[in-house]
Amino acid sequence: MILCLETSAAVSSVALSNGDRHWHRQATAENYQAEHILSLIDAVLQEAGVGGADLDALAVSIGPGRFTGLRIGVAVAQGLALAWNKKVIAIDSLAVLAQGVYRRYGDKKVIILMDARKEEVYRHSFVCNSDVMVSEGDLSLLSVAVAMPPSSDWVGAGSGFTQYSLLAKGLNKCYISAADQVPIAEDMVALAIQAYKDKKWMDPEHILPNYLREEVGFVANGYKP
Repeated sequence: MILCLETSAAVSSVALSNGDRHWHRQATAENYQAEHILSLIDAVLQEAGVGGADLDALAVSIGPGRFTGLRIGVAVAQGLALAWNKKVIAIDSLAVLAQGVYRRYGDKKVIILMDARKEEVYRHSFVCNSDVMVSEGDLSLLSVAVAMPPSSDWVGAGSGFTQYSLLAKGLNKCYISAADQVPIAEDMVALAIQAYKDKKWMDPEHILPNYLREEVGFVANGYKP
């Protein structure tokens, strides 16, 4: 079992799965995000009837996303992993969004554009492999002017399409509902399980948020350079 934490957006969420059953809680977290995520973790573990010692690992979204939320999520994951002597799996928040698109609609080629403000977007493309969305290309921070999607056989999702409608040009379709703009831990589970199978975990002290913007501090793949 892998405890999944998602705090990169205004909604904090926690998920856990034992293969047959799934548990998921979320809460709007405009304020007091640390308190929210800890209470959600406690609720999910109690509902599942397990403790930290029963987990195989923890997974946490490392961004891109909200600065404060990312810091809180990573800090909580680090603290719990150290206390429970567990490894941590770093998950791209845009991959979580793409996994959600696949879960809801079944699309297997998804490009995520997340509004990064300053007329910029975070862009990442994903393709489905055995029901898990896999990165195709690099996560990038691009100006809206050069962030056009690659071709019409892709579908799009994310707040970038809502903020900059011209980015939908040339795509097959775009999903712009609220559910398609906020990553949730429920969609992190499949990604975390695959990463665990691939042994893509790390010691908790090595995980860091991926802010992407150079002025904040770019950290590639969750590792400190």
